[in-house]
Amino acid sequence: MMTFPMLPESKVQEFETQRQSLLFSVPATVKGELENPREGTGLSREALNSKIQLQSLNHKEAETRLRYSVAGRIGTALESVSRWAGFDWRTNVALIGGFAAKEVMVSTLGTAYSLGETDPEKSGSLSETLAQDPNWSPLMALGLIVFSMFYAPCFVTVVCIARESGTWKWGAFAIIFNTLFAFGLAVLIFQTGSALGVLIN
Repeated sequence: MMTFPMLPESKVQEFETQRQSLLFSVPATVKGELENPREGTGLSREALNSKIQLQSLNHKEAETRLRYSVAGRIGTALESVSRWAGFDWRTNVALIGGFAAKEVMVSTLGTAYSLGETDPEKSGSLSETLAQDPNWSPLMALGLIVFSMFYAPCFVTVVCIARESGTWKWGAFAIIFNTLFAFGLAVLIFQTGSALGVLIN
């Protein structure tokens, strides 16, 4: 769901054109530094600026790819409602993945927030990444933890509920009631905390 459908060729070409335009605008010496960095020596200021611009462009392309995917479209569609609990579209994508198995949420959040990262050794932990994101706060994290604890059980549990009860009505009830209850708690936490001025960036 986070991969398909692929980004249209026109969009891919648009990002590639921007990338080539950026590389074309830098001097040959800087381009050489970017393509063949010397071990043990730091990049010049101009090369470092160009590298940051390229990384920013890669991040934007990866984010566009994720937004264009099935999971990204669902997450974006739910954002107008989920904003009441402080959740953005990337958090929604992780919560959708959590329906398969709750533990998948952490890895999905990691994927959604490390867009464009190419060097795993230089990328920070998920907590460090979220701490640097201006949209995240301890209040939002608390709401997400509470929501995760109470929202719809994983799909395997829903199937077991339906099989044991002999009807899918109880399975559907477990999904709908738990999700609405969890969302109500998350909204209460986020809105009350925001009103009291607890929101910390």
